[in-house]
Amino acid sequence: MDGTVSAGYAWFVETYEKESDLVGVTFVRGLSPEEVLRRIGAVPGDISREWVVEAYAADGGAVLVDYHCYKPPPALSRGTETANLVTGVTVDEDFAYSVDGVVVTGFAPFFPGDREGSDPDRLLAHMRDLGMPLEEEEFRDTRTPTLLAVALAARATGVSFTPAHHAVPPIVGSADCPE
Repeated sequence: MDGTVSAGYAWFVETYEKESDLVGVTFVRGLSPEEVLRRIGAVPGDISREWVVEAYAADGGAVLVDYHCYKPPPALSRGTETANLVTGVTVDEDFAYSVDGVVVTGFAPFFPGDREGSDPDRLLAHMRDLGMPLEEEEFRDTRTPTLLAVALAARATGVSFTPAHHAVPPIVGSADCPE
């Protein structure tokens, strides 16, 4: 496993495990936080609607964080790439890499060998490099699947999210629940 890459996101997993039992995170290539909010129908500064989100600037794009774990609408990845991870103790974990509104590769982080989508093997090189078990192997450490899925999201989209990015207050907004 490329421990350097995955360890670079241990802070993220630790931070959000302390704050909530579940979290959704979406890495979005090439868009600003404002554009991410616009594409999901969120109004910056308004937290009166059901789906409250935080959008952070990151190298190469933006990162959207929410505690409701809704899947972002296809419009978010139109003309770009997104990688969404839903994780937590009270939900089924899910990873989805989308390009131009279409889920290309999707899987449950605990079972990365069971992939689906329009091109389920598109991320195989990254997954192998990260040391994800692609056959019937099991993870030995229960934190590993989440950590590797976050690292895969960063690699797949080319978006780098660091503690320094997270330290800058996000743009907060809300939208109606996606369908």
